[in-house]
Amino acid sequence: MSKTLYGTVDIKLGDETYTLTPTLGAVRAIEAYFGGLRGASQAINALSIVGCAVIIAGGAGLNGKDAEAVTDLVWQAGVLDVSVQLNAYLVALYNPKGPDAGKEKPAAA
Repeated sequence: MSKTLYGTVDIKLGDETYTLTPTLGAVRAIEAYFGGLRGASQAINALSIVGCAVIIAGGAGLNGKDAEAVTDLVWQAGVLDVSVQLNAYLVALYNPKGPDAGKEKPAAA
């Protein structure tokens, strides 16, 4: 993939920084919890602390206790600030190719 870094977002929660990568695994984890990306978007808009934590854990590939710890960090950092950062990540999940899909027409010979 030529744009492997498109949509990668670093989320800072206190002293911790989580790198969220737009991967199919992240989409699957997030969709499994919310029933789709629309549900994840609604959780962000509703300022859900748990919802934001699930998205961060899915994007960072966290499981178990590491994933559970994110909820407290989201609350301490302030869910409003976290939700603003997560919007850019969710956009990348909706459009993994990025804003520039390539050339409109082939090059002339």
